[in-house]
Amino acid sequence: MNIVITVTNKEVPVALSLRTCVRTAAATAAAAMLALTTACSAGLGGPASSRTAQDGVIRFTFAPDPIWDYMHDTGIVDQWQRDTGYSIETSATWDEFGLFAGGHADIISTASFEVPGLEEQTQRETVIIGRYNAERSRIMVRADDTAQSLADLRGRRLGVFTTVSGTLVWSALVAQMHDMKVLDGDFDIVVADIQNLSNLLARGEIDACICYPDLSARELRDGSVRPLYDGKSSADLFAELNAPGHDGPMGNVFVARKDWVDGHPGEVSAFLDLWDRGLAEWQEHRDEMIERYPQHFAVATPEDIAFMKAYVAEHDWVTDEVRFDEQWAEDESSIFDLMRTTGVISDDITDPQFLPTEGVQP
Repeated sequence: MNIVITVTNKEVPVALSLRTCVRTAAATAAAAMLALTTACSAGLGGPASSRTAQDGVIRFTFAPDPIWDYMHDTGIVDQWQRDTGYSIETSATWDEFGLFAGGHADIISTASFEVPGLEEQTQRETVIIGRYNAERSRIMVRADDTAQSLADLRGRRLGVFTTVSGTLVWSALVAQMHDMKVLDGDFDIVVADIQNLSNLLARGEIDACICYPDLSARELRDGSVRPLYDGKSSADLFAELNAPGHDGPMGNVFVARKDWVDGHPGEVSAFLDLWDRGLAEWQEHRDEMIERYPQHFAVATPEDIAFMKAYVAEHDWVTDEVRFDEQWAEDESSIFDLMRTTGVISDDITDPQFLPTEGVQP
């Protein structure tokens, strides 16, 4: 496998998109993912609490996020604290793994398929308590490329932002669909900054990329690049091939320490209620959030903001509800079955634990 790391000086917006200032990793595919601290703007408040867990207090560490910023700025969080009697201590960082490992957070967010890695890196037993958004990366090529799928791109340059994270999901899907290996010789892998991948593609420096649409707004809007697989994301294809009707795998779920969850059911339920309100606000005020916090979507110009509004309206990756049931958890776990079957992860990687609460009263 040839892996090239590309650096570019192209100017891009400072903050990354909705919940994906990308975690890169120092682990192998069989091991786990470790977060990379990135110099991004933060919107969740001050530094992490150094206090130990206590009743009535939720220590929540989250990467900068438009829905949370909106709830904070419009007073929804303050009202929730008054109504419930609980308080929420927040800290904004891309190094959620590090704070969790240090015992400074009760709840963080990560991809569902990164949870086994979280446990390995932090040595803390965890449980997934809520869902947030689907893994939304697409395979993109230049608009004038005749390729119809990755099967037509064997031996060519594939740009990725990391050899783990969402690339693992695509590795499993490509093995399932085309009997090809993403990271083992069928492509020349080029690792580059996620914000620059679509620009590198448009300039001809790579032939395809695993790209996020909200970080490719300019190139998608001007028509220089196009998605393969009818514009379907990794989550769309996974559901289509492996779990019909499912909305995952999740690019972000809410994960908590299991010992804290076991001892704080009221706090867990209230936290999920707050995020159900946030998801409802997103559905009602999505355009306003994109306008209000364009930095979270890596857009700046009026044209790109308008494009992003239209794109998200058609391809919304945010879930309708934070709670889930047993069937959803079973379907979400099947991403691990696929990754083990295709050899993307080793057989000894276990599924994460889930806490189904849909329809369950506290």
